[in-house]
Amino acid sequence: MTDGSGVAGVDRVFESGGESRVTDVSGVAGIVDGQDIEGAVIATVAYSDVFDFPVDRRDLHRFLVGVRASPAEVGRAVDRLVARGRLATGSHESLVFLPGRDEVLEVHRDRVARAAGMWPRAERWAGLMGRLPFVRMVAVTGGLACDSVADHDDIDYLVVTAPRRLWTARLMIVAVVRMARLLGDDLCPNYLVAEDSLTFDDRSLYVAREIVQSVPLVNPGLWAELRRRNRWTDGFVPNASGVWNHDHELDTRPGRLSRLMERVLGCRPMDRFEAWEMRRKVARLAVNPSRRPEVGRPDESSFSPSVCKGHMEGNAAGIDAAWRERLGFR
Repeated sequence: MTDGSGVAGVDRVFESGGESRVTDVSGVAGIVDGQDIEGAVIATVAYSDVFDFPVDRRDLHRFLVGVRASPAEVGRAVDRLVARGRLATGSHESLVFLPGRDEVLEVHRDRVARAAGMWPRAERWAGLMGRLPFVRMVAVTGGLACDSVADHDDIDYLVVTAPRRLWTARLMIVAVVRMARLLGDDLCPNYLVAEDSLTFDDRSLYVAREIVQSVPLVNPGLWAELRRRNRWTDGFVPNASGVWNHDHELDTRPGRLSRLMERVLGCRPMDRFEAWEMRRKVARLAVNPSRRPEVGRPDESSFSPSVCKGHMEGNAAGIDAAWRERLGFR
C-alpha cells in the first residue's frame, strides 16, 4: 500500500530484480518507483540529507538501505534518477543529494575540512584511552567517522572493556574526558560495552549505520569481532562489509603500569567497588531528563553491568522521524 505519494508502507520489503539480492527487514521503508533499487538509492540519500550531507557514490553503494547490489547497479540507478530530476549531483557528479538541496555541498566542504583537523586529536585521546586498564577497543563513531563534523560536534567513541570492569574503566575514561576538556577538546565516549556482550540488542537502521561506519583506532581485530557478532546489520546495509577506514588505526598496547593496575583492580575484592560505582553513576544518569521529548521517547540510554549507553538525546528516534518525513511518511 502507498499513501499516494509513491512511497511504500513502513513494513514493505524490497523486491528482487536483476542482480540485486533482497534483504527482508521490517521497518526499512522503500520508495515505489518501478525498480526497488532506485527506491533504496533515494532512501539512502534521504538518510544522509537528515545530516545536511551529500553522499559520495562509493558510500552510497556501501550504505545502500535494504538491497544488496553491485556498485555498477547503484551507479546506473543514480544516473537514471538524476536524469529524471529525482536526485541531483555536484559539479564532479561524485556527490549525490536531494533536488533543491545544493547548499549541502558547501556544508560538505566545511565539515570535511573540520574533520581533517579533528582526526589527530581523536587519535591522541583514543591512544590514551587505549592504554587504560580494562580498555580493550576504541572506535570513533558519529559525524567524525563520516568526515562530517559540524561546528558543535564533539568526538564520539565506542569503547569495549574487559568483562566485570566496565564501570571501573568508565571512571578512568571520564578522567581522560575531563583532561581533554581542559585542553579544548570535547570527548563523548557515549557507548561502552563489555567484551562478553558484543551483540547489540537495539536493532535499527540508526544502530546499524553507527556500527558499520565506525572507525577502529585501538584493536581493530576486536572491532572485526564486534562486526561478526552483529551480522544483523547486513539486513539494513547489506553492502557494508569489512573495515571502512584503515587510516586511523593505532599501535596501542597497555604498558606495564596498566597491566599492574589490572591485576590489582581486577581482583575479587574490587567487585564491590565495581558494583558501587555502577549504582552511583546509574542513579545520576537515570534521572537525566530527555533532551529530545518531541520524538516521543525519553531516550535510548541503557545501563547494566555490561553496557553503558548514555544516549540521552533520543537521537535515533529523532533521526528516524526526520528520515521518514523526507520519504513522505506521515
